[in-house]
Amino acid sequence: MGKQDPNPLPYGALQYFQIHYLIEPVKISSPSSYMAKCRSKTKGHFGNKRVIDIEWIGGRLAEKLASDKELTEMLKPFMIEEGEISIDPQTERVRVYSKWKREDKLEFDPQFFQVIERIAKAIKKLES
Repeated sequence: MGKQDPNPLPYGALQYFQIHYLIEPVKISSPSSYMAKCRSKTKGHFGNKRVIDIEWIGGRLAEKLASDKELTEMLKPFMIEEGEISIDPQTERVRVYSKWKREDKLEFDPQFFQVIERIAKAIKKLES
């Protein structure tokens, strides 16, 4: 009889999820214009960690979002929990998402949804 591993690896799906927001329909002429990533600049460690600034990296959309100071202030309270926000163009829509979260930490936040709506308005303005 074979030797059994005392620390077996779990198998199957892990309980991590990601919330995706889809903005559609969007006529994407240049996909690189719609790519953006939001990262936070922080100060402090652990419980004292706080966001001091927001940095957008990417194309024209990132420039437009970086110039929106009200959006920056809306994002600051969420960036410690969300990690980074990514925006990717797809065929006829744009996908906005943040980091993977454990099942027990996954929840819908209406205030974060207002941030996503503001990003969606910027995407629609970029389209025209």
